Amino acid sequence: MLLSHIKNNKKKYLFLITILLFWNTLNFPLFKDPTSTVLLTGRGELLAARIADDGQWRFPPSDSIPEKFKIAITHFEDQYFYYHIGVNPISILRALKQNLEKKEIISGGSTITMQTIRLSRKGKPRTYWEKFIEIVLSVRLEFSTSKQEILELYAHNAPFGGNVVGLDAASWRYYKRSPHELSWGEITTLAVLPNAPSLIYPGKNQEILFKKRNKLLDKLFQNNIIDSLTCELAKIEPLPGKPHPLPQITPHLLNRLIKDGYKGQICKVTINKHVQEKINTIVNRYHNHFHYNEIHNISVLILDVKKQEVVSYIGNSNCSYVNSGSKVDMITAKRSTGSILKPLLYASILDEGHRNPHSLVQDIPKQILSYSPKNFYRTYDGAVTASDALIRSLNIPSVIELNNYGQQKFYNKLRSLNLKSINKNANHYGLSLILGGAESTMWELGRTYMGMASILNNYEKNNYQYNIYAYNDPTIIINSKKEITLEKTSHFSVGSIWQTFEVLKELNRPINEGEWELFESSVKIAWKTGTSFGHKDAWSIGITPEYITVVWVGNSDGEGRPGLTGTSIAAPIMFDVFRTLPKTTWFNTPYYDLEEIEVCLESGDIPSQNCNNIKKELFPKNCTRAKQCQYHKIIHLNNDSTYRVHSECYSIDKIHSVSWFDLPPIMSYYYKKVNPFYETKPELHEACKNQLENNMQIIYPKNGSKIFLPRNLDGSKNQIIFKAVHKQSDATIYWHLNGNYIGFSKKNHNKMINTSLGIQKLTIVDENGNEKKIQFEIIDANQ
Repeated sequence: MLLSHIKNNKKKYLFLITILLFWNTLNFPLFKDPTSTVLLTGRGELLAARIADDGQWRFPPSDSIPEKFKIAITHFEDQYFYYHIGVNPISILRALKQNLEKKEIISGGSTITMQTIRLSRKGKPRTYWEKFIEIVLSVRLEFSTSKQEILELYAHNAPFGGNVVGLDAASWRYYKRSPHELSWGEITTLAVLPNAPSLIYPGKNQEILFKKRNKLLDKLFQNNIIDSLTCELAKIEPLPGKPHPLPQITPHLLNRLIKDGYKGQICKVTINKHVQEKINTIVNRYHNHFHYNEIHNISVLILDVKKQEVVSYIGNSNCSYVNSGSKVDMITAKRSTGSILKPLLYASILDEGHRNPHSLVQDIPKQILSYSPKNFYRTYDGAVTASDALIRSLNIPSVIELNNYGQQKFYNKLRSLNLKSINKNANHYGLSLILGGAESTMWELGRTYMGMASILNNYEKNNYQYNIYAYNDPTIIINSKKEITLEKTSHFSVGSIWQTFEVLKELNRPINEGEWELFESSVKIAWKTGTSFGHKDAWSIGITPEYITVVWVGNSDGEGRPGLTGTSIAAPIMFDVFRTLPKTTWFNTPYYDLEEIEVCLESGDIPSQNCNNIKKELFPKNCTRAKQCQYHKIIHLNNDSTYRVHSECYSIDKIHSVSWFDLPPIMSYYYKKVNPFYETKPELHEACKNQLENNMQIIYPKNGSKIFLPRNLDGSKNQIIFKAVHKQSDATIYWHLNGNYIGFSKKNHNKMINTSLGIQKLTIVDENGNEKKIQFEIIDANQ
């Protein structure tokens, strides 16, 4: 029955089978060649490109081809392109006649559609059978593809000489700009190239190319496409020479996007080409200076805060030295953070109301467990305000603050900010976390500070709420979606962010901190520098409502260099960068999250009942929970205020009591060296000393004793162990040897130290200022 039905309808089935076979003659996409990776700005400016894997400069298909090229190519190659169905019979017959007369193939009579098919078939031999196949496939292509799409296929895959494929690559290689910006003279030059690219590519056979171009221009004039003036001006335009190298303005960003999965694509990025080129010039200038000190690598990242976009991306300096590491993208490289995390700790402490911005923090020799931090310049101020400690980037106050705030808590804060490079546990970093013990990247740090600035910019606009996505990665690829979700809390309150930036914009830095006054500027910039241990990394981050600028300088292999500091090396670059950017503004004061708070003038804390000098400051609201002043104490003086007394040694009716700003002895010892107006409390009256003389005592060594220290097996001398006692079980004793502070003890008052030969003077001081002194001598065995 079925066979009978097929026989009766044989012609119909044959027709259907023919149509099916015809429809399946083409596989899409026609072209599967590898393409170059191309970076363009939003305005279509070429930033960088990477050659395709097959060694061809073949740009990925663009959104459109210029109307000029459509006109030029159809008038040159296929004037009836818009009227045929893939084949022009007249052209085919004319070509056949010419070939038979010459007894060789000299003309193919191909349409643009047929040429597109031939390009997709990768150099098949030019035979009559192959021509028949091209005709069939061309008709098939016309059935499923628009004329516009066929022109685009041809323009993107036609050869333009050498290893240049496609109109876009040709335009940039020969004219250093987009095909949409080409003149009639330039576009017609490119239109005639695919006809014989191996014979007349630019730089070779210029006369042939010149004649073909002008012939096409005349044709356009005759067909009223261009006027006579345009035609004549186009004819006198010079032909291009050999292909130009393509721009490599953002090579490290190109590499990054290739690694991120954009290989072989056109990436329209947020980079501002004008700014990028200016910053490249700045980096090259500084590199030419720094390389004399064998500092080879500089990296700069600029972020637009309001758009949350990357403005400039310089992964490294263009260093020509072999093994200089210039190919390493330092924006994504993990490096020691130095002091760059200190503002985050400062903001965290304000957030939780641990202290006020101007509360005093200890700046004394300190040992916490086995860790003994040191300030950069190895000096001590005794006590500094928290703000001053941040401005001057003092290490000891930062470590003390981290220990008080909570090492694990701060680590959790950093992890919540998505600082992925800090990926070991909190105990691994210890208290060195705040001094560069952890590594992070320019990208992560720039993103974090951009998030803080963005929160501050938009807090009021967002109805006093926080966008939880403010700390997300800045946009690089244009049209990337930006998310907004508002919540009532965030990583940092807007008040603490504002206060932190207000402190960081302070430019009146001490001269011994690196001549900061050289960076005085007419614009307000919150900025922080950092230097890693061993002078391996120099950082500087600048913050305004409009831009975040992150600068890193060093050697990518981790080699440290003398003088490599954030202050002297990275900060000048950062300020030069800001000078090239449009003039910036400053953040609005977020009054909603601030409160006018009374503070003690001397201590910066909430006033206690003993504080006399009180002022009002605008601080984050949470600072109302900060501790009360503990440094103002009531002391009792004799009638002329020259000595301290008490009722057991002095007549009560002659005692008068005053409030005194009194720092603990070790803090006071260093504080008065840098604060000439600080007055230590008067000494205890002689008549009252007997009442306290037995409070503490030095047990060993005895006053006037001579001590011999035997040597160890390795020849080194044994240490001496000092011992003392105090009546108060929880008292703290501060130890000094020959006028130098050597540490403190609490409860168990033993101190072990190396000493030299000769007479030594030991002094101990308790928290109340009571002291004991002895003198002893370390002798040699022969004495």
